[in-house]
Amino acid sequence: MKKATPYLLSFLLVVAVLLSSVAVWANKQVTNTDYFVKTVTPLADDPAVQAEVSDRMTRAIVAAVDIDGRLGAYLPGQLDFLAEKTNDAFRKLALSQIEKLVDSDAFRKLWSGAARLGHVAIKQVLTGDGVANTVVAGVLSLQSFIQVIIDALVARGATFLEKVSFIGSDYSIEIIHPETLHSIRGWVDVLQKSATLLPLFALLLSALIVYMSRNKWRGAKLVSVAWLLGAASLVGLVKICENIYSNALEPGNETPMHVYRALTDGLNQAGVQLFFVALFVQVVLEVSHRVKRKQYESVR
Repeated sequence: MKKATPYLLSFLLVVAVLLSSVAVWANKQVTNTDYFVKTVTPLADDPAVQAEVSDRMTRAIVAAVDIDGRLGAYLPGQLDFLAEKTNDAFRKLALSQIEKLVDSDAFRKLWSGAARLGHVAIKQVLTGDGVANTVVAGVLSLQSFIQVIIDALVARGATFLEKVSFIGSDYSIEIIHPETLHSIRGWVDVLQKSATLLPLFALLLSALIVYMSRNKWRGAKLVSVAWLLGAASLVGLVKICENIYSNALEPGNETPMHVYRALTDGLNQAGVQLFFVALFVQVVLEVSHRVKRKQYESVR
């Protein structure tokens, strides 16, 4: 049984390495708004994100204004084409203003602000810190973006837009469903404790494996292999979760996937770096063992 104990502990170490890495990363994402905003702000320059935000704003503004409906109520049937042409002209006007906004520094500031507001709402729901705003929890609100466009259109003479309401769930991009946030809020305290205790547990296990191994070199090799497998499992888990999350998204809603990749990029890189560090240790142990073996044989 004593011979098998280091191997059993090494299996536990693989799990500890995986869970501790995820816990540290997740805790940082949940509790540190500045870190979250810094991570997702560069997405403002991503053409795919810009295209989706532009499309969302265009559709939201055109739908809220409803020029077809407004003019259709006053025009006879044979003049319906005028309403359609007016609607198309308004769409092009709105799109031109949106394209100007996307190409400006103001878009980056608005995106950063939306990310901060969204993360604060998520943090409040999960931690109970402050008054949770369930309306903006789990979403990136586009209302500030839309207001800038409306102000620009009003300045160009479309004063009737001042009477149109642009408040609602249609003017946001959902990152995580509010029900999901509520279902995991009870685990936040566990997460925060795990982020501190699990890495210490992994280190303690590593020392224990070496201590309990009759051959310290074999014990060290077991530890390096366990860290190597834990790191590989981490990279694989990130990819698996990406596929699951992608399948759960609605068609045409690509921005959340870009956010996911931005958030998990650091975790994935940590897994890769940890893998190569463990591999390097493995190589060093193997080389040192062979050198000592040759020295021993030469003495004999």
